[in-house]
Amino acid sequence: MVGDEVVGEAPTEPAPGVRPSGDGLEFSVLGSGSSGNCVLVRGGGATVLVDAGLSLKETRARMASLDLDADDLDAVFITHEHADHVAHAGVLGRNLDATVFLGDGTRDASARLFKGEEDVAPVFARTTIRVGGLKITAVKKPHDAAEPVAFLICGGDATLGIFTDLGHVDDMVADAISQCTLLVYEANHDPNLLARGPYPHSLKRRVGGALGHMSNEDAARGLARCLPSHLRSLVLAHLSSKNNHPTFVRDAFVRHLGEDCDFPRWISYQRRATPLFDGSGAIVRKPAVAEPAGEAVSA
Repeated sequence: MVGDEVVGEAPTEPAPGVRPSGDGLEFSVLGSGSSGNCVLVRGGGATVLVDAGLSLKETRARMASLDLDADDLDAVFITHEHADHVAHAGVLGRNLDATVFLGDGTRDASARLFKGEEDVAPVFARTTIRVGGLKITAVKKPHDAAEPVAFLICGGDATLGIFTDLGHVDDMVADAISQCTLLVYEANHDPNLLARGPYPHSLKRRVGGALGHMSNEDAARGLARCLPSHLRSLVLAHLSSKNNHPTFVRDAFVRHLGEDCDFPRWISYQRRATPLFDGSGAIVRKPAVAEPAGEAVSA
C-alpha cells in the first residue's frame, strides 16, 4: 500500500469533500525518502516547510498540486544536514524570501549551501519559535548528524510531530510524541531485507544502528510505548525502496498497535504529495495529479 492507502482498517477519508482551512493547522508530506524530504505545514496565517530536500521547481509543483502557492512560504525549518533534508534550503530561502531556521551545528555542516544572502536564524532544542499563529518547538533526536532535531508544531487545537531519521525512540522523543494529535513518523526498513540488500556492510551497519534509521518493528514498538490517546492521524514516512515494503510496515504496526485504531494510518509518497490534512486528520484536498502506474515507495 502506498500514499493515501491506509495501513490497517481505518477509513481512507475521515471526512468527505473539501474542508475550509480556517486558522487551524493543515499539513501534507510533499515527499519523504532519500530523494528528498519535505513536509508542508500551514495555519494561523503562516506557511512553513520542515526540511528542504526537494528542488525549488519540485516544491512549487507539489504545493501547486494542492492548490497552494510556494510564494506564500514564510519559513523553512531544517532537521539536520543530510542532503535529502537540506540540499535546497539556500535556494528556497533566497528565491521565496523565507527565513531558514536551523541549528548552529547543522548550519556549519551545510555552509556550502548558503551564499550569505539568505535570512538564516538559529533554532535550539527545547525552544519555541512563533511564525504567524504556529508555534514550532525543536526536539533533540538520536541520529548520526551534527545537531539533529525533530519538530512539534502547534496550531489551533492540533499538535503535529515530525519524527523521521530516528535511530531509536529515546525518552525525550517519547515524551514529545505523547503530546501529538498528528504524527509523521519513520518506518524505514525491514532488517532481513536490509541484511540481504545491495548496501555495503558499512552502510547497513549505519542504517540499522542506534543512530541510524528505525526498522518497522522498532518503529512500531517505539510508538506503542508512547502512543497518544488523543492521536488523530498517523503518516508513516521514509520507507526504503530497497529494504522495505508497505506490507511489512502494515504487519509490524498491526502487531503492536492492533488491527483497529481510532485514527487513520497512512503511508507517504516519495514522488508526490500526500493529501492535505486538517487538524482533525481529515482530508482537505487530494493532490491534483494522477499516481504514476506501478509507483514504488522510496527512501
